[in-house]
Amino acid sequence: MENVIVVAKLLGSFFYYPLSHQNNVQYIEAIKKSEDLNETGFSDFIQAYESTSKGDINSDFQALFEGCDVMPAPPWGSVYLDREQVIFGDSTLRFRQFLLANDIELNTGMREPEDQFGLSLLAMAMMIEQDKNEEIIIELLSEHLLPWAYHYLELVKKNGKTEIYTSLACVAFEWLALLQKELNIIPHNYKLYF
Repeated sequence: MENVIVVAKLLGSFFYYPLSHQNNVQYIEAIKKSEDLNETGFSDFIQAYESTSKGDINSDFQALFEGCDVMPAPPWGSVYLDREQVIFGDSTLRFRQFLLANDIELNTGMREPEDQFGLSLLAMAMMIEQDKNEEIIIELLSEHLLPWAYHYLELVKKNGKTEIYTSLACVAFEWLALLQKELNIIPHNYKLYF
């Protein structure tokens, strides 16, 4: 599960913080120095990162993850899983209860929904680091993340204005699909409203 922790932290951070955030700058530098970079899904991401202006990256992040007007790919599960398509919906409350029941606190210093895609991956990494049993990780994935994550990542791929976030969405999609297969997970079939 050590590799799962690493990838969950990387993707969680990339999907939660701007790429200019100190953690992400360090992660990107570490990926660039990786001996097997060309054998990972991150090679396209690094190429895109190096060939895209920081202004374009920041604009794309703001449109995809912070939103100015209508967000084409909202990063919160409740937007997809709740009929009203709102943040802090019933699915957020279920996820919050799940985290509390498993002693996971996502303290970002802001009042925000815990079911943000990147935060969900960071929560999973924390659970694995705390040696939670595999059934808990499977529950996080099958009940709280996978029911909407693939659709969300397709929207990121479709609506990203830079190759940065389209390649990152591809990496995340493929990694989640591999993890789903390895752990033999059948995601709950919730209706998606967005």
